[in-house]
Amino acid sequence: MTEHSRGISQEIAVPAKPAVMVRRRMLPPMQEWFGRQTLSVQFLLASSVLILLVAGVSGYLISREVSQNAAGDRAAATALFMQSILEPVGNELAQTGEISPARRARLDQLFAEPQFKGRFPYFELWLPDATVAYSTSKELIGRRFNPPPGLVQALRGDVAADYADLTASEHTLRSLNARYLEIYSPVRRADTGEVVAVAEIHEDTDILHWEIFKVRLIGWTVVAGASTLIMLGLFGIVHRGSATIEQQRLRLQQRAEEAERVSEEIRVLRDRARIASLRMTDFNERLTRGIGADLHDGPAQLIGFAVLQMEPVRLARSKAERDEALDVIGRTLEETLKEIRLIARSLLLPDIERLELDQVIARATRLHEARTGTQVEVEASGSKLTLPPVIKTCVYRFVQEGLNNAYRHAGGQGQAVRCRVDGVTLVLSVSDSGRQSGDGHSAEKSGGGGLGIHGLQQRVESLGGTLNFIQRQSGAELKMTLDLGGGILDG
Repeated sequence: MTEHSRGISQEIAVPAKPAVMVRRRMLPPMQEWFGRQTLSVQFLLASSVLILLVAGVSGYLISREVSQNAAGDRAAATALFMQSILEPVGNELAQTGEISPARRARLDQLFAEPQFKGRFPYFELWLPDATVAYSTSKELIGRRFNPPPGLVQALRGDVAADYADLTASEHTLRSLNARYLEIYSPVRRADTGEVVAVAEIHEDTDILHWEIFKVRLIGWTVVAGASTLIMLGLFGIVHRGSATIEQQRLRLQQRAEEAERVSEEIRVLRDRARIASLRMTDFNERLTRGIGADLHDGPAQLIGFAVLQMEPVRLARSKAERDEALDVIGRTLEETLKEIRLIARSLLLPDIERLELDQVIARATRLHEARTGTQVEVEASGSKLTLPPVIKTCVYRFVQEGLNNAYRHAGGQGQAVRCRVDGVTLVLSVSDSGRQSGDGHSAEKSGGGGLGIHGLQQRVESLGGTLNFIQRQSGAELKMTLDLGGGILDG
């Protein structure tokens, strides 16, 4: 027996390992799926399992208790009913120790009636020594069997009820194959109350089971309804809290994403500002060297030439020679002054601090037209924004350099300045139509060389803007885009 049990346990244990491994492989995806759900869904799933478990256990316990109570109540009612019928039999047994043939005939007639036969198909009357004194199964009368547990309990004066043990000898003798409810009721002597016999009633369980089923159904329905109401109430509370938490989580996520985006923009702007600062420093150095070279190659050379002309003045022998040398010196100094003014004009700005955006553009355009003798088409923005001086300076230099570039490379053909303000974004462009084929006009040196495209780009990028140069067959366009938000207008 031990070897057989060990073999069975080994056969059962072998397929358990793959099942455990499959459950372990399935567990992480289930946990991952569960973790992705909202708190209300997690609570609903977890509480559903817990409440169903509690409801199942409590329903089982309640139904079992109800079933036992129902069987006990039925046994008590049946025993009370039989006690009134069997009281004369008890008195007879107490007096004579046996049942008379007349009493036996009346019992046969009673239990043969349809209402008794349908409800109580079998009936036995046991003596205290476990001998069957009377039975509806005649083969049991007068025979002695091992006392059933219910008989022992009834002899102590208690009513006992249990389902029939089909393996008992009294049942196998008459081939009983239905598990009736066996009710053992003590039969007492009327005067002393002594138990003189025990009545065993076999009651059909169909009606009992139907009543127990109805009671169980009511019990399960009450438990399920109460559990559902509790779960829905708790779910409503948790769902409201979960919705609030979910909204806050989404807001925090949006703020985190926005903070990350702003941080990335700040990093890009910081890098651009650092690069622009380096380029501006390099440009200022080259601009300083350029100014020095212009002063050295222009005014310095002319002044040196004028100094050399002082010697002929001192050595002149006649008034005519002296006047000629002085005339040369005068023309040289005038040329020197002109060169210095041209250099200064490219470096100095007119008074634009009190001007509005469109007025700054108009000022730069008029100076270009007066210097070059060309026409410029202007499309104003119509904006009345109050710009800080640094923005006005950038706008002025952009228009100045853009028009100078159009004059140098396109002969001033189709010059146009367009400005618009979209919210807090300033878009300014200078365009030309390009040099016309066959045009013999040659652009003269404007004398206002300005800062150049490279320096202008550094200036615009240092303010957080962008500068684009677009070359087309029909001409070129220099475009500046500058964001005026972020507190720039407050400066």
